[in-house]
Amino acid sequence: MDQRYRIATEDWIEFEEEQHQVTGITGTQVRLRSASGHHQTIMLSVLLTDPTFRTVAEPPPGQEEGAQGLDPGGVLALLPKDVRDKALELEAHLHEATTGFRSGDPLTAIAGEPRDEYRPELPLSVRVESKAAELELTTRRIWQLLEEWKEKGLWALVDRRKARLKNPLRNIDERVIIAIREQAAVERWDSSSSVSTRFRRRTQNRLDADYGPGEVLLPKEDTFRRVVKLLLDRRPSDPAYQRVSDANQPDRTFGNVIAHRPGQVVMLDTTPLDVLAWDPAMNDTYNVELTLALDVATRSLLAWRLTPTGTKAIDIGLLLADVMAPEPMRPDWSDALRYSMLRVPYQRHLTLDERLAEAAARPVIYPETLLFDHGKPYKSDVVRRACASWKIDIQDARKLKPTDKPHVERLFGTIREQFSMHVAGYKSFNVAHRGQNVEEEACWTLDEIAEFFAEYAVAVYQRKSHSGLHLYGFPDLSVSPNEAYAMALGSAGYVDCPRDPSLYYELLPIAEDGRAINAYGVELNHLVYNADVLYQFRKAKSPYNNGRWPIRYDPRNLLHAYFHNPRDGKWYTLRWTHALSDLQPFTDITLREAKRLLAERGIDPSDQAEVAKALWDLQNRTDAPEKWTKADRKRHTRDRHRADSQAKDEARSTPAVPAPLPQPALESRKPTVPGLHAVPSLPDEDDIDLDAIQPAQVWNPRASQES
Repeated sequence: MDQRYRIATEDWIEFEEEQHQVTGITGTQVRLRSASGHHQTIMLSVLLTDPTFRTVAEPPPGQEEGAQGLDPGGVLALLPKDVRDKALELEAHLHEATTGFRSGDPLTAIAGEPRDEYRPELPLSVRVESKAAELELTTRRIWQLLEEWKEKGLWALVDRRKARLKNPLRNIDERVIIAIREQAAVERWDSSSSVSTRFRRRTQNRLDADYGPGEVLLPKEDTFRRVVKLLLDRRPSDPAYQRVSDANQPDRTFGNVIAHRPGQVVMLDTTPLDVLAWDPAMNDTYNVELTLALDVATRSLLAWRLTPTGTKAIDIGLLLADVMAPEPMRPDWSDALRYSMLRVPYQRHLTLDERLAEAAARPVIYPETLLFDHGKPYKSDVVRRACASWKIDIQDARKLKPTDKPHVERLFGTIREQFSMHVAGYKSFNVAHRGQNVEEEACWTLDEIAEFFAEYAVAVYQRKSHSGLHLYGFPDLSVSPNEAYAMALGSAGYVDCPRDPSLYYELLPIAEDGRAINAYGVELNHLVYNADVLYQFRKAKSPYNNGRWPIRYDPRNLLHAYFHNPRDGKWYTLRWTHALSDLQPFTDITLREAKRLLAERGIDPSDQAEVAKALWDLQNRTDAPEKWTKADRKRHTRDRHRADSQAKDEARSTPAVPAPLPQPALESRKPTVPGLHAVPSLPDEDDIDLDAIQPAQVWNPRASQES
C-alpha cells in the first residue's frame, strides 16, 4: 500500500542526504531551504517519489522552530513559568550529576549535599547511572542531555513541545498574504468597509487579475477575517481617520528635533479647536481654528490665535509678532501669574523691555528657526517677508508628515484633554465621538474662549510639569515650561526682541506689482481707494524700482488700504470710495462671493457701484437675521470677528492717519427721522414760574383756508 505524507510550510524533511525546511507550496511545486541556507524549487511528485525523501521528526541542531533567527535567551525568558521551572529543575539535576551539588558550586551547597551516590570522588559514569535511575531515564539519554547542555546551555533542556512558537499563518498561501497587504495599502485612503464583503471581493479580484481566474482562492470567510486581523494593524473596517493617520507615518526611523536654547526651533501649526463658538447676534454656532507657536527647547506656548475657520497669512505673520511681544496681564488674574514670578533676572529684563512690567508669566523669545508644514497661509509672501525682515530661518516639514513636528502635534492632544473637553460646546475631534446636543450646549463667544485659553496657557500649561522636560543631571525630576525657560536663560542668555511701532503695516501683504496713483485714487482688487494724501502723488513715479507705489491691505478688512508717505514716514488709511456709510467691514472671501453673484446675474464684476450693492445685499438681507441661511450667518460672523481682530492688531501699532469720509457718505449718514432726545430734568416744583410757560400752538383749519 502507498504511504501517505502530510507536508506543510515550515516542516522539516530529509532529501538527497540533507535536511530541508519547506518554505512554501505553490500548486504542484515545493520551495525548500536547506539547513546550510540554499534554496531550491522542486515538483511535489518528484520529491515524494525520490528514494532519499523522508520526513524528520525533529529539526537539525540549531534549526529548531522557535529558536531559528531568534535570541534563545529571549525565547526562554518569554516561555511560561512552569516550562522554565522544569528546565531549571533538570539543569539542577545535571549539575548534581557532574559536580555533586545542585547549584554546581560547593560554596553554595545546601544541607545534605553532596549525597552519597553523587560524591565528587565517584566516577562520572557512576553518578550518571545514579541520576538516570533517579529520573527514570536511560543512561544514554542522560549523556545526550549533558552533551546538548554543554553546547546550547539551558535552552537544550526546554521541552520543545511547550516551547514551539506557533505560526497562525502556516497554512495560508503566500500569494494570499501578499494580496491582502497590497489591497489594504490601496484602500488606506478609502472610506471604511466590511472585511468580509467589499475588501474580500476586491482581494479575490486582485488574485484573479494576477494569477488567473480561480487559480488562487481565498480561505473561508472566518479564516479570512482572522488572517486580516493578524496581518493588518488597521483593518478596512476601522475608522477611516485612524487608517489615514497611520498611512501618514514615514516608512523609516522617526527623526528627532533637538533644541538646546530658547528660540532655536519654534514650531507653528493650525488645527480645528474642538469647541464650538456661539454668536449671540446670529444665535448660531461656528467652528474655530487654533494657531499656536511652540518653543521646542522649553516646550513653552509662546503665542496663540483663535480665528473662525479659514486662517489667513496675516494671522500667521502677526502670530510671529505675538511671539516677540509680552502677553499682557488681565485685571482679574492673580499676581502669581506675573512675569516677575518666572524666577528670572526681572529687573535687568525690565531695563531692556519696559512692556514686561505689566506682562504675564509667559516667555518672550526671539525665534531663530521656524518649522511648519505646507499649509497655504504658511507659504505666503507675508510670512516669508516677516522672517526675512527679522532674520528668521524657515524649515519646511514634509507634506502630510505630522511626525516631522511631533511636539506641536502632541500639544494639540494635551490641549484637548486639559482645556477643550472642559469647555461648554466641546464637539470632540471626530464626528464618531461627538455628542447629540453640542450646538445647544455652546454658550461662549470666540472672544470669551480666547480669554479662557489665555488663562489656561499662562496659569496651567506653563506652570504644569512636563514629562518631556528634565533638569540636567536629574533625569527623574520633571520641570514645567516656565522652569525650563528660567534654566535655559542661565546658559543661553536673554535676547531682546525687536519692537517696531509700524509692525502691523509692514506685515500686511502688498498689492502685486504695485499700483499707480491716478486722479481718482488707486485700484486694488477692482476697488478704488482714495484719501487726501494721494493728491500730492497722483500720476507721479515712485522712488521704487518699477516706478509704482506699494499699497498694502489687510484681507480681513477690505474697506481700507494703507499707504506709506515717504515724505513724513507716516502710514495713511485709504478708504474704498464706493463704500456705503453703513457697510460693515468685509473680507476677501466675501468680496469674491459678491463678484461671483454679479457674474451669475450677467453684471460686470468690475463695476464698483454694483459690487457695493452686492455687498450690501450679502450683508443686510431684507428678511430677518434669524431667517438667514447658514452660509449668510457664517459669513456675517466671520467678517465681524475678523474685522474685530484686524482692529485690535492695528491698535497695537502706531495708528495710521485716518481717511476722512467723502461728502456723499457724510450726507447719507444724516438721520432722515429726528432722533429721540433725553427729556431734561424739570426744576423743583417751588421754582416753576407758571407765567413764563408759553401755550402750545393750535392748528386752525379755517385760518388755513382763509389764508
